[in-house]
Amino acid sequence: MKALRLQLFLALATFCGVYAQPLLNSSNALDTRQPSSMEITTSSAEARTRFEHGLAQMDTLHREAALQEWRDAARVDPKFALAHIFLAMFSRDPKEQVKERERALATRKFAGKEERLIIDWIANSNQSRWVPAIQAMNEALHEYPRDKYLAWLGGLWLTSQRQSERAILLFERAASLEPHFADPLNQAAYCYARLGNFEKASADMQHYAELLPTEANPQDSLAEISRMAGKFDEALAHYHESLRIDPQFVESQMGLGDTYALMQEEDKAREEYAHAMKKAVTRVQATTIALQSASTYAREHDFANADAAFQEIAKQAHKNDLGALEAEAWRMMSVYQKDNSRAMELLAKSESVIHEPHTMSAAAREQELALILRTRVGRAVHDGSMSDADAALKRLEAVAAANSSGLVQFSFNGAQGSVLLAQGQYAEAIGRLEDDDRNPFSIQRLIIAYQKTGAADKAEKMAHRLANFYEPTIEQAVVVPEFRKTSAAMKDSN
Repeated sequence: MKALRLQLFLALATFCGVYAQPLLNSSNALDTRQPSSMEITTSSAEARTRFEHGLAQMDTLHREAALQEWRDAARVDPKFALAHIFLAMFSRDPKEQVKERERALATRKFAGKEERLIIDWIANSNQSRWVPAIQAMNEALHEYPRDKYLAWLGGLWLTSQRQSERAILLFERAASLEPHFADPLNQAAYCYARLGNFEKASADMQHYAELLPTEANPQDSLAEISRMAGKFDEALAHYHESLRIDPQFVESQMGLGDTYALMQEEDKAREEYAHAMKKAVTRVQATTIALQSASTYAREHDFANADAAFQEIAKQAHKNDLGALEAEAWRMMSVYQKDNSRAMELLAKSESVIHEPHTMSAAAREQELALILRTRVGRAVHDGSMSDADAALKRLEAVAAANSSGLVQFSFNGAQGSVLLAQGQYAEAIGRLEDDDRNPFSIQRLIIAYQKTGAADKAEKMAHRLANFYEPTIEQAVVVPEFRKTSAAMKDSN
């Protein structure tokens, strides 16, 4: 595992070293001979136009409209490999992801060099072949440093791997190549917010909104950044402004639900989620919203209704062949269970789903397995069942050795950190838990590890971060409200 992780690190480090600097000619000027836009190989003018329209739609975050343009482009020219791989990357439908990946590979021979590198990069990552995926990405970024869309794609992919600092380099590069290219500013702002730099995030997001004053998404993004900073009133105002611009912008309707959920106004949250589900245009989108709505019952400690809601979602996801979301429903249901044996039953059910013949990519299957095993380790540690924790950790270690995706690696680090903490190996636990500092359970354990090693300042800083953690996840719902109550009670007693 260490060798593979080192190989991945070196590949990413090489990419950053190459791409942080523009390609220069002998006079130290930016080489204008390099292409300034993405290579597009198609025999059809209509297919090209539709593909470019899709890029414009995605720039303003009209995802479904963009996907439809690319579907139409691929229909007009079935040999249009780039359209197929974009569908594989951006579609949320697991069946479409797999189908379009295979079509991209089948038509790869009709594509140009840059397009072939993009196909190799995305198709390999989709199949959990991480080293060749990163090698293809590196080569593309090195060979085509002036392609704004390629830089943007690289940033999006790195964001999905939870590599925010590296993603920022690419988003800022894309924005510098084309100052009116809006979405790189949007994406960079989110990365800065995840890193805790809300001042820079707000500045980038304001610039993004200025570029697209009549679009709904800038207001939606301003809302989300405000919510991440705990500015709920501002978030609600921005979401309502987004919906005024586009009443069907489902992301903002869902955002209202997320905000009310974090404000612990769960009835209002469920009302907004219900409106969002009516506006959803895909089954994946509707199921994702339903999962958020079900979590509101866990926040209220209404576990009977939470169980009923998650069970119904799992049933519908199974019916619609949405295996990853079905597994997620059972896993989320396990997180808030008081009875550890019941939680383990649900995790076993979740794992059985991903081993069923559902249509999903290898990457999605392995990432969900990592989340299940990580949750299993945490539950076993909490219950004092260290033999069960060790057994689950060994299985997760095997997954992490073969899969270098960010989600898998952070899951392994968080799980190993929890075991090390329980074993009293506090310094070693800190090293692992610090790598998983976007998970409330890991943050909570990190506070304990800091306290045990006498790092009071770090413990206090991390406690502040946990108390102000505003991401609408099931882990946040279970950990953060109780942590705030406990912290307030301790302050009152002192």
